[in-house]
Amino acid sequence: MSTYRCFATDVITGALLADTIPLRIDSFSRYLGGVGQPGQLTGKLDLGALPSQSNLLAALEPRKSLLWVMQDGYPVWSGPIWDWDHSSAASNELPIVAKEIGSLFQRREVRADQTWTADQFDVIRNLVNYATGKASGAVAQLVHSTNTSGAASVTATFPAANLGKVSDLISQFAAQYQIEYSWDPGLSAANAPIITLRIGYAATMGRPYASTNLQLLFPGNLTDYAWPRTGSASANSVLATASGQGGQSWTSNAATHGLDSADLAAGYPLLEDSVSYTGTVITAQSQIDAVADARQLQVAKSPTIPSATIAGGQVPTVQQIQLGDHAMLAATSSYHPAPATAPLTPGLMQDVRIIGWTVKPSGGDQPETTTLLLGGVSS
Repeated sequence: MSTYRCFATDVITGALLADTIPLRIDSFSRYLGGVGQPGQLTGKLDLGALPSQSNLLAALEPRKSLLWVMQDGYPVWSGPIWDWDHSSAASNELPIVAKEIGSLFQRREVRADQTWTADQFDVIRNLVNYATGKASGAVAQLVHSTNTSGAASVTATFPAANLGKVSDLISQFAAQYQIEYSWDPGLSAANAPIITLRIGYAATMGRPYASTNLQLLFPGNLTDYAWPRTGSASANSVLATASGQGGQSWTSNAATHGLDSADLAAGYPLLEDSVSYTGTVITAQSQIDAVADARQLQVAKSPTIPSATIAGGQVPTVQQIQLGDHAMLAATSSYHPAPATAPLTPGLMQDVRIIGWTVKPSGGDQPETTTLLLGGVSS
């Protein structure tokens, strides 16, 4: 079983507000940016057990406090406290809701025209720096990775007239250029808690299985797994639209982009969808075509995002995982039976990517579990 400890710092200054907070955590989760982002933490503070003149309530002040979770002595989660879901004084409990740091940028708008010609990754960093550069906008413990995309510089314009939320603009820009990102808690060289905005592509965000050697086995270290296929969420023809400079409208070329021709050729019926893009100002047909292609990839075939549940005391723990890491999933069940010709072979064996996770620490009647959200699978 892992050991968990919560502490809190000031969002703007980074000052320590409370070193140890006896929060009973229900669950906390993290996701790659754009995949269920941001993750959430819910927990309860036992008010009846607090000492008099306790400073813990001040350390959990909504909007002002940054909550951290340590797993076995290492920070694995951090985010602003947003809500006190108090509903009963008689219960002597204070329910707490916090979300990953990306949630803060859902509350920052582009209110002055922003234009950059820069590396793709730097456009995202510039959006974050714009948001944190505002008066009272600082996030003391947020730092950036310094890698570059390796692609040609792009020109990105974000008009103030759209009042775009910085988080939405990052997600849309990332989808257009097939970029991934995450807000990684960790420790600085000076052993201080930090959150690093890590940016990359699917091929570089996580380590390959040959490096991680992470294995997910059912039966084995997994207590359960799920393999849903959501054909109701699929589309094989996606049309993208956007507004450009001077009121010009743009529409993707539906005959050559946003189209899964192989799916249609395999006999699946036409399933159409559309997306309205409001991120960077579109200036070329290739840009809106890329938006349609990116969206089509997200809804291709019968989208499948499996999950795997690990019991407490088993590995891997989330401290050992970098979002985007690859693992080998080997499972045999009535859903994926072993082949009759090779009964000792797993019914399912795939290289999967860990794109999110949810931890439920032990407490009361709740056993410790870790549920991994998996991507990069064939459906």
